[in-house]
Amino acid sequence: MSSGLDLLMSRRSAAALGDPGPSDAELAKILTAATTVPDHGKLRPFRFAIISGDGRLQFGNALAEAAAERKPGLADSALDAMRAKAQRSPTIVAVISSPKPGKIEPWEQAATAACAGYAITLAAHALGIGAVWKSVPFTRGKGLAELFALGPSEEMLGWIHLGTHTKPVSEPRAPIDLATVATVFDGQPPRPFVAE
Repeated sequence: MSSGLDLLMSRRSAAALGDPGPSDAELAKILTAATTVPDHGKLRPFRFAIISGDGRLQFGNALAEAAAERKPGLADSALDAMRAKAQRSPTIVAVISSPKPGKIEPWEQAATAACAGYAITLAAHALGIGAVWKSVPFTRGKGLAELFALGPSEEMLGWIHLGTHTKPVSEPRAPIDLATVATVFDGQPPRPFVAE
């Protein structure tokens, strides 16, 4: 197995993260790597919001405001739990889908933005930095729109916590039966993929 494939196969979501977060130089490498994803039309239909320090309080408040907007009457404890989501690492990168007008379908541009988010987790792993992608059941809301200056077609796909592992990385994944997720179409009747 090549070292690149080893990297892909060994990536795991971080169980817990603490200080320090990535340096500016490391963050530049991570974000630059994220811009190399497949991108039909070379539109770069994404942008990133880097959140640290007291910015995490702003982000937590924006999440709580969006949650309350989506589900009025949420208990204070639920809103506090939403705010706490922004305090789980020293550095956060919010991934924003930012589709451009033109012939490339919005869904395809959103897929490119999601790929950029995954690339952030891979690049962080390559640098030995812990990462975990998080999301909520909403991608917009007044608080988020104001904080990130979201345009009418933009939405936050989620965010990636970055920092130093404070708990052991989880065990390797159990092998997957590829026949459960891959089907062969080769002119014969379709069949599950089984490596020979």
